[in-house]
Amino acid sequence: MLKAFFSLIDTITETISKPASLLVFAMMAVTTWEVVGRYAFNHPTIWAWPTNRQLFGLFILVAGSYTMSKREHIRIEIIYDYFPPRLKMIARITTLVVFILFMGVLIWQTAWMGWNSFTSRELLAGAFRVPLYPFKLLIPLGALLLFLQGLAVFSRKDE
Repeated sequence: MLKAFFSLIDTITETISKPASLLVFAMMAVTTWEVVGRYAFNHPTIWAWPTNRQLFGLFILVAGSYTMSKREHIRIEIIYDYFPPRLKMIARITTLVVFILFMGVLIWQTAWMGWNSFTSRELLAGAFRVPLYPFKLLIPLGALLLFLQGLAVFSRKDE
């Protein structure tokens, strides 16, 4: 049953990651629009930079989980590979405990931050005052997906 749950997490990560990867092209288009407007027509925008920050934030929320699912995060294998099996197990358990603690605090704090933003209907500071709370509410969801994906990766014995 746990294996099926982690397989579902892998599927969710993969399904969300494909459209999220297209955000890079949206960021490129917004940046191009701003650069051309600013330097070719001397007409900068007030919306390009804040929009790109929000798009990049959404992209990063999913990129961490996707990278985790593909086991592409940087590891220091130069030392780990020479550990005896018992020390490798201790290192994995230590890493898992630290990961759980870190992600637990991250989810808790970002959920609190998102809720406060939602209840105050927080807007982006500056001239381009769009609602900020929808993005802040997505942060704990992205952290939860990363946490579950991390547990799925740690549960596999082939690492």
